[in-house]
Amino acid sequence: MTVQLNRLLEHVLDGEPPLGDEIDAVFRRADRLRRRRTQALIAAGVVVVAVVVATGYALTTLLMPAKVASTPVASAGASSAALPSAAADPVLALIAPIVDGRRMHIYPRPPERGSGWRQYSIADRDGKPRGTVEVAVYSIADDLCFPVLAAPGKCAKTRWAPAGIEYVRYDDDRDPDWQTHQIIARRITDGRTVAVMATGERGTGDASRAKPGLTGAQVEQLGTDRRLFDTFGASEQCFAPSSGDCPAFKVPVPLGD
Repeated sequence: MTVQLNRLLEHVLDGEPPLGDEIDAVFRRADRLRRRRTQALIAAGVVVVAVVVATGYALTTLLMPAKVASTPVASAGASSAALPSAAADPVLALIAPIVDGRRMHIYPRPPERGSGWRQYSIADRDGKPRGTVEVAVYSIADDLCFPVLAAPGKCAKTRWAPAGIEYVRYDDDRDPDWQTHQIIARRITDGRTVAVMATGERGTGDASRAKPGLTGAQVEQLGTDRRLFDTFGASEQCFAPSSGDCPAFKVPVPLGD
């Protein structure tokens, strides 16, 4: 029985460390298990952090409004002043959307304003000058004789816009040095009259480069907008003693004697 029992038990301890090293072997196994657990915990933590960061970015992108950069581009030698707010310059607030629709920029052009007038520069998206926009307001109590360029002293036939506004549009795209789109409009209820002119960059000697930044139709849209008449203060008037130097329109507004 003893021999048979020995034969049965002789392979029980196969694979076990020698009796002298059993304590060290136990500690080595325990150390390997701890390292594996630690590595598993670190890997799981990295995954959790990555998921949290990705989720936070996705929520921020969906919920936060996008920021729109709208810094005007100033051309060489022109004012680099920031675009005024609508409250600071309601005239510019009416013009800016029209200019922006043409993918250009508009900003005050020194001397930029006085009592009854405003002046702005236009640049394309590359910063190249595209001329100016000038706006002035007048108080004309009597009927206005709208000028006729080809017949000085005669009155032009007027057109009518809503809110009782009569106007004449003047376009000159033949002069390579001074192409203009201009409108003179008068509100008959109170004689309030505005002149709006978009002119191309002067002195280029090139008709294509001297085109105004606004089309004739856009100048007409602006000049017949009833809101434009009210963007100036009630006491503002070009050519008044406090007006300063009014813009030089290609077709001057006749003010009488």
